[in-house]
Amino acid sequence: MAIRALNSVIVANYDTLATASWQAGACLAINSSTGNVELATRASGADTLNFATFVGFSSDDTARSGNTMILADPVGSNYIDGSGVFQSNNNGFYVAAKRAIGDFQSEIVNGVTNLSAQSSGYEGPRRGVGVYNTPGGQFVTDQFTLSISDGANSDGGGTWTPAPGDACTFAAAGTGKLVKLATMGTHGPMVARVDKYDSAAGLLYITMVLQVS
Repeated sequence: MAIRALNSVIVANYDTLATASWQAGACLAINSSTGNVELATRASGADTLNFATFVGFSSDDTARSGNTMILADPVGSNYIDGSGVFQSNNNGFYVAAKRAIGDFQSEIVNGVTNLSAQSSGYEGPRRGVGVYNTPGGQFVTDQFTLSISDGANSDGGGTWTPAPGDACTFAAAGTGKLVKLATMGTHGPMVARVDKYDSAAGLLYITMVLQVS
C-alpha cells in the first residue's frame, strides 16, 4: 500500500519494533505500555482506544512484500486496475507495484545499537519509522477500506462510497486502513477528511485532521 504527500510540513520519527510490518500510509498509534508505534486499531482492550495515542500516517514501508507506490501521469493518467489490467484515462495519479532492493527495506535487528546498553538496553531491537503527523496535510492514499464504522470494535456499518467531506477513522480490524467514521468519539477519532475519491484508480484524496472527541 502507499501514500503520497501533496502538502505536508513535518515527517516525524518514532520507535517501532524491528518485527513490525505494514505498508506506507497505514494509520499508526503509540502503544502506551511499550512506547512503540504500532498499527492503530479500535479493537476492544487495545491501547489505541485512548484515541490521543494516534500519531499519523506511516511514510515508510516496513513490510518486505505487497508494497505499492503512487505515481503521477500528467499526460495520460495510466494506471493498473483491480484486475491487473493497464488503463489510460485523464491526467492524475495511479498505483503501481513498488520494487526495492533489500538494503532499502525493513531489517530485523537482533542486537542492540548502543554497545553500552547491554542486551536489555532500550535501543534493541528497534528501528525508526517516518510518520506524517501534521493536521492539514493533504495526501493521496490506497490505504483504505470501503467500510463504515458501527461501533468502537466493528466496521460492519455497510459499504462506503467515499464522498467529499466524509469523516474517516482507522479500521477496527487492526489493518491500519481508513474507514468511514459514523459517530465521532463513539466509533473512534476523526483522523482524516475525504477531498476526492478516484474509484477507477482506487485512490482516496484526504486531508489529515485530528478530532478526538
